[in-house]
Amino acid sequence: MRKYTIIVVTRNNADGLNKTLQSIRKLDYEQKETIVIDDASKDNTKDVLAANKDIVTQFVSEKDTGIYNAMNKGIKFITGDYVVFMNAGDVFAGSNVLSMVNGSDGDIILGGESYGGQVRMVKPRMSLYDILSMGINHQAVYYRKEILQRYGFDESYRLIADLKSVVEPLVKEKTTVTCIPEILAICEGGGLSQQHWKDIRKENKRIIEEVVEPFYKYDYLRFSRIHSEMLDDFAVLSAFHSVFPLVRTISKALRFLNRKFKHIPLD
Repeated sequence: MRKYTIIVVTRNNADGLNKTLQSIRKLDYEQKETIVIDDASKDNTKDVLAANKDIVTQFVSEKDTGIYNAMNKGIKFITGDYVVFMNAGDVFAGSNVLSMVNGSDGDIILGGESYGGQVRMVKPRMSLYDILSMGINHQAVYYRKEILQRYGFDESYRLIADLKSVVEPLVKEKTTVTCIPEILAICEGGGLSQQHWKDIRKENKRIIEEVVEPFYKYDYLRFSRIHSEMLDDFAVLSAFHSVFPLVRTISKALRFLNRKFKHIPLD
């Protein structure tokens, strides 16, 4: 039977930590361990840990330089076969989550989550484009230990190092990614990634530049531009019905040119 390592990252959020630990306590899967990485909290975090010492395998309390630094610290203590990360305040969607995950195989297992009240569901199969476009929440990502230990989290990324930790092994090692189209985690939301979406787009593009092979990079950048910029433009145009005949005419002209000259350069 597989063993699962749950790494909980916290900072001055004793109530949230207790909420997460109670969620872990309710899990019906026995083979698990819990590691808590605390950013030298000044509240009553240690009291919460003392009250839950029967389910906390390892506790580290020291200053860190950010969430991914804390997550990297937790990696060295892993003894489980698979690893999932939770932030204090996040909970498992049900007592059967680990049992459900245990029924799937893969180097990385992705599930859906509720984040700040909004559900984000994975597809039954996720392509590289899907993963880059949708992003991930690490609370619903289960890493095989060896993959996580090889790649960890790139701390030069402030917002989406967790996305890179999925994309990089997928591209470099062709790791198997298995998807569970069920909600695995319920997250509080309101984190840095939700507040700085423009910076996320920059970091997303950086992942593409650093990790993805040129052939796929070109296709991704082309289609992502269509999905984001053109969709926004279409939403604006849809308010002006008189514009559509002109759009159809331009579209016909572009199709004709595309057939005649094989392609239209992006830039």
